Amino acid sequence: MFGRRNRSKGEADREADRTALFAELAKRPDTVCPFLGMADARTEFTDGVDDRHRCYAFGDPAELSAEQQTKVCLQRGYGNCPRYLRGVLVIPTEELEALRRPPPPIQPRTAAPEPEPRRRRALPAWLLTAGTVLIAAAAIGGAAVWYLGQRVDSSAASATLPAGTDLSAELLSLSAPHGGSQQLRATAAIGETTAVARTSLIYVLDLSGSTLEGLGCGGDANGDGASDTPLDCEIAAATALNEQAVESGTVVEVGLVGFATGAVTADLAGADGAQSLVSPDADENGNGTPDVIEALRSAFTGARGASVGFRAFSQETAENTRTTAFSAGISAACESLAGAQGDNSLVVFLSDGVNRGGDAIDSVVPCEPTAVFQTFATGLDAACADPSELGGLQELAELTNGTCTAVTDVTQLPEILEAVVSPQITGIQLTVDGGAPIDLADSLSATLPLSGPTSVDVTYGLPALGSGSHELCLTVLGSDAGGTGSVRSCSPADADGGRLTTD
Repeated sequence: MFGRRNRSKGEADREADRTALFAELAKRPDTVCPFLGMADARTEFTDGVDDRHRCYAFGDPAELSAEQQTKVCLQRGYGNCPRYLRGVLVIPTEELEALRRPPPPIQPRTAAPEPEPRRRRALPAWLLTAGTVLIAAAAIGGAAVWYLGQRVDSSAASATLPAGTDLSAELLSLSAPHGGSQQLRATAAIGETTAVARTSLIYVLDLSGSTLEGLGCGGDANGDGASDTPLDCEIAAATALNEQAVESGTVVEVGLVGFATGAVTADLAGADGAQSLVSPDADENGNGTPDVIEALRSAFTGARGASVGFRAFSQETAENTRTTAFSAGISAACESLAGAQGDNSLVVFLSDGVNRGGDAIDSVVPCEPTAVFQTFATGLDAACADPSELGGLQELAELTNGTCTAVTDVTQLPEILEAVVSPQITGIQLTVDGGAPIDLADSLSATLPLSGPTSVDVTYGLPALGSGSHELCLTVLGSDAGGTGSVRSCSPADADGGRLTTD
């Protein structure tokens, strides 16, 4: 690869490699660009169009169209190519001159001739052309930076999610146009959550009568004689999430709410008075089962008109008529968080139906203190988008900076919910010149969501950019035990492509 000399350890070996490279390139006919090479062999080329040809002028080897090869790379006019002009600007002058004009053989030393008057040495044609490019670039502002050996600002960006997890993004390179598109390369990464207990977590279960109908999972989780119901699945999922909350060390306390038409907050301790928040691993009676899990397993529902609620540690009930009111469950969760100890408040809200009663969602959020609602539509008939004028799970998530997940196969619910408190990359998007976000999920080397710590490569076929300067921005979305967040990496780019970040 061409570039400035790197004065570091192993310099002698690198200089030897460079000398050999330039010696080999100097053997080429003057109709072949020195930056032309094969994908697997830098110094080789074929006499004609070849799909394996690549341009090594700068950045990663770029693919070349048949037209580029015939009209530029394999013609004497390659010296006017913009990529060639950029490439030569980062080659030390003596190496470039050696490449284009190999030094003559050493002649025997003779007596020095009489000195002649010094003549002004003519500048090489490539330097005149390159200088013209630089002057023109300076005339239009910051574009000159792009031509100076791709010395673009670093596009690497990082942010911290609410529970302290590092999230990063970086645009890497853009290939030259080929077949009407340009290949964008980028990367995203998420770290490991710092094990500091500073999140208050509330589980909100739908206890309406419909949770006894249809397929579910979890066996007979609440001992009501009906196995694998949607309610059993909710209990199994919340149990798995609580186990993860204990393991992660990021959750300081948990609470439990059930709702149908009305809502009820579970009592999580045997002491006098209701205890709505406890440590996720609290086991006051010493029976080996966390108190919040005992409360989960005591959840009950019945036919419409019957009460719903929790039987442990003291029986708490709520109304269950023909309507399901999301606002009731939301308000109860917010009330539980009123005395929360955590710096972050997170609510996991599950429902298998439509919001049919109570108040509009936007009238009961945000909570005080502010809480992020991660919502889950569970079952074949549930969806994030809700036709109700009162608002649905998607609106609840959006109003609180959370996300909504549709879980049509409820047997997967425990596994999906278990990831809520784990750091994960949930989405990656691209914008071009501030346009509408493009979802890059299908362009990743792995499937979203991705649990951390991890990194993922992005390769996306971007429609070829038009002439002029453009801005590319990569947005990486993530979540951890404290809620959601994002990071944005932006870089200038143009139609010829190139590196989009510093080394």
